[in-house]
Amino acid sequence: MKERLLTAAVGIPLALAIVIFSAWFPWVMYGALMILCLIGIYEALRTAGAGKKKILYVPCFLYAATVMAAPFFDLAAVILPASLVFLFVMFAILLKKHETLRIETLCTAMILTMFVSFPFMTMQLVFSNIVPPDDSGAAYACGVALVAYCLIVSWVADGGAYFVGRALGKHKLAPVISPKKTVEGAIGGFVTSILLSLACAYAYADMLHCLPWGLNYVNLAINSGICIVMSMFGDISFSAIKRQYNIKDFGNLMPGHGGVLDRFDSVLFVCPTFYLLQFVLPILNITQP
Repeated sequence: MKERLLTAAVGIPLALAIVIFSAWFPWVMYGALMILCLIGIYEALRTAGAGKKKILYVPCFLYAATVMAAPFFDLAAVILPASLVFLFVMFAILLKKHETLRIETLCTAMILTMFVSFPFMTMQLVFSNIVPPDDSGAAYACGVALVAYCLIVSWVADGGAYFVGRALGKHKLAPVISPKKTVEGAIGGFVTSILLSLACAYAYADMLHCLPWGLNYVNLAINSGICIVMSMFGDISFSAIKRQYNIKDFGNLMPGHGGVLDRFDSVLFVCPTFYLLQFVLPILNITQP
């Protein structure tokens, strides 16, 4: 607990600084997401057993960096050829190292690299593509709020599930994959997260008047419910990966909390879900003044 509190004492002010400065200097957000993505790739590759195959790190890092840079260009024009080149290079490495490199390790490294880099890229899209850029800076400020929303939905659901599960949990949710998770905790996390996300949105939009556009609370509630379910799905999915590799945490970057993937496992499922939902259930009435 002491380590968790000390990490939070350092991490929370740092996260707040990134969020605040990103409203005026968008490159702060882009840089932070790039760093988190590359650290997550490193943790994933090490978990997949690529630690002794350093040759895999270079193409995986380059591919992840390319994916993260794609929103600044044409997404399809960058990602499609980059993915083809990435697959070609990885299998060329297999041909070169076929006597010592297992196909399971190679494919796992490729899948995890793609799976980590694409959600972090969609986090950039949440930050900069949902709201059209303008000269006032309101778009980036709103983008910061949308990223914060994704984090709140994910982390409050996780925290609510933990505390409610400890207090009331009796029925195991996934006894083999994650023995400490309970049905009661999942319900408590769902209710806590959806109430807090709606409360934060109301405070930001209607009490503080920080949004120049209208907020659709019906769509927001539906978005929150779907994203919370995906958050729990992501948490359990990464728990399954850790269970198969017999590890407690993906890394130790944040003492008491684990690595980047341990903190962002649910976020990696929430951000793509939230971004795609904005095409069918947008929470912002941007056409309104």
